[in-house]
Amino acid sequence: MSKDIILKNGIVYDPKNGIDGEVKDICISDGKIVEKVGEKAKVIDVKGKTVLPGGVDMHSHIVGSKLNFGRAMCPEAHRLEKPMMRTKKTRSGVTGIMFSSYTLGYRYSSMGYTTVIEPALPPMKALGTWEELEDIPNLNKALLPMFGNNMVTYHYVKEGDLSGLAGFISWILKATGGWGVKVVNPGGTYAWAYGKNIREPDTEIPQWGITPREVIRSLVMATESLGLPHVVHLHPNNLGRVGNIHTTIEELDAVKDIKGFKGRKQTIHLTHMSFETLDMVEEGKPEWKDVSSGGLAFAKYMNKNKHFTADLGQITFGPAMTMTGDGPFQFTLHQMTKTKWGNIPVDVELPGGAGIVPYNFEMKSPANSIQWTIPLEFALSVDDIWRVVMTTDHPNAGPFTKYPLVLSWLMSKKQRAIWLDKMHKFARERSTLEGIEREWTMYEATISTRAAPAKILGIDSRKGHLGIGADADVSVYSFNPLKTNLAENPDLIVQGFSESALTILSGEVVAKKGVVQKTPHGKVMTLDPQLNDDLAARVASEVEGMITRWYAHSFKNYPAPERYRAHLEERIPLDARSVTA
Repeated sequence: MSKDIILKNGIVYDPKNGIDGEVKDICISDGKIVEKVGEKAKVIDVKGKTVLPGGVDMHSHIVGSKLNFGRAMCPEAHRLEKPMMRTKKTRSGVTGIMFSSYTLGYRYSSMGYTTVIEPALPPMKALGTWEELEDIPNLNKALLPMFGNNMVTYHYVKEGDLSGLAGFISWILKATGGWGVKVVNPGGTYAWAYGKNIREPDTEIPQWGITPREVIRSLVMATESLGLPHVVHLHPNNLGRVGNIHTTIEELDAVKDIKGFKGRKQTIHLTHMSFETLDMVEEGKPEWKDVSSGGLAFAKYMNKNKHFTADLGQITFGPAMTMTGDGPFQFTLHQMTKTKWGNIPVDVELPGGAGIVPYNFEMKSPANSIQWTIPLEFALSVDDIWRVVMTTDHPNAGPFTKYPLVLSWLMSKKQRAIWLDKMHKFARERSTLEGIEREWTMYEATISTRAAPAKILGIDSRKGHLGIGADADVSVYSFNPLKTNLAENPDLIVQGFSESALTILSGEVVAKKGVVQKTPHGKVMTLDPQLNDDLAARVASEVEGMITRWYAHSFKNYPAPERYRAHLEERIPLDARSVTA
C-alpha cells in the first residue's frame, strides 16, 4: 500500500474543480486524493512548480497487431533516437516513433502521463493485445474494439434490431475486455475485400444493402441505449481526401437527433480531425493542389452543434508511422508516396483491415503545411475547450513525445509565427492561422490534456482531476506560470512539458526529473455489461451461429481468457438490463 504524501505549496491547475493556478497542498493516501493525512506523511515541497492531474491520452496506438507489424516492417525507424539503456529499475528498448512496449510506458510516465487509451482493437486480436498490455508499465489503459466493418454488426443493422446490436456490443466488450465502440471507415474497410472503398455516407456496402450512415446511426443508438461511459469513437469515411470536411460534417449531422444516455449532450467523438476536415479553395477541385484549411469552418460548425467532441491528430513534422484500420486509404497513401506498405487483414472477412505506411511530414510540402494549420486553427477558434482533446494520433501524425511542441503552438502566438516562417506559403495563404491572436492558457491546456479526455471517456469521477476521492495520478512540472510569461518563452513550454519533475501513479512516485523510479502495472479498465437474461441468451446463440456460418475462425477465438486478464484488469460493472430482447 502506498504511503501518505503531501505535495506542499504547488501551483495547482484542476479545471474540474475550478482551480486555476492556486497555491495549495495536495494530500495523498492509499492511492487516492484525500482532504488531509497524518503527521507521518512524506512531505514533498513543490513550491514554484506546476501541479496537474496525471495526463490522459485518449487516442494513441500503443498495442495491437498493426503496431507490431510496423515495428518489424521499419527497423530503420528505431534509429531515429538513441535506444533506452537498461538500468537497475528499467529494461532496455528502442524509442523514436515505434517504441518498445516497456519504453513506451517509461516515456509516457517521464512526461507526466498516467492514462492512455488504445483506440482501435480488432476483436479477434484481443488475446495478443492483453499479452502486450502486460509489457506496458506505469500507465492505466483501456481498449476500444472496432465494430464498423463487422458482418454481425451489419446483420443487426440490416434487420433494424437495435437490441440485438446492443447485445452484440456487450458480448464483444466482455469477451475482449473493451471500454467502448470504435468505428473506422464504416463499410469502406469491408469493401476493401472487393478492392473498393466507400467515401460517402450513403454508398451501399457490398452485399448488404445498407450504408455507412445507417451503420453509424445504429451503433450510436445502441451505445446510448446501453449507457456506455464513452460515446461512439468515430473515424469517418473519406479520410485524407481534399474536401472531406463535407463528408465529416454530413456524418456528424446524421446523428444530431439521437438522444444521449440520461440526457448527455455529446453522443459521438470524432477522431484525429486534422485528417477529416480538409477543405479546398473556392472553385477548386478535390485535388491536393487546391487544398485549404477547414479548421476555422469546422470550429464554426462545432460552436453551433453541441452533440460531438473531437481530438486533434496534430501534424508535428518529421518521420511518422501511419497506421489505421482504414486499409484502402493506406493503399492510396502508398501509391502517392511510393514507400513501404503493409496490409493486415485480421482475417479473410476483413472486420478489421489495417494498413501501415511510413511517412515523413515536410514543412515545405504544400499539403503538409496546410495539414499543420488545420487543427491549430480549429483548436484556437473553438468556444468550448472541454470538447477538444490534444493528440497526435500517435504514431500517425507524429509521436506522443512531441506533445510539448504541440502545446507550445497552442499556447504561444510567437511560436506559431516562428514555425509559419518555415512553412510553404500555402500555410499563410490558405488558412487564417497567422491572424489568430488567441493563446491557450495553462488552465485550457490542462483541460485538453487531462480533464476533457477523462470526461469524454467517462472516467472523470476518478481521473483527470485532483478533487477528494480521485485516483492519486499527479504530474508536477518545474516551470512557474505565475512568474514566467510562457507565451513569450515558448522554448520553456517545450522544455517544461518534456519531462515531469514528479509523476505519481496511484499514490506512488514513478518518475522524478524525467527518470523512471518504479515500474508498477497500472490497471486496464474494462466494462462488464449486465444484460437481461433473455437478451444475453439470444445474442450469444445468434452470434455463435453467424460466426460459424460466415467466418473462417471460431466463435471461441474471441474471448481473452481470465488468466491473461485478472491480474491487470479493473472490471467495472454496467447495468444494461433495461435493453429488452
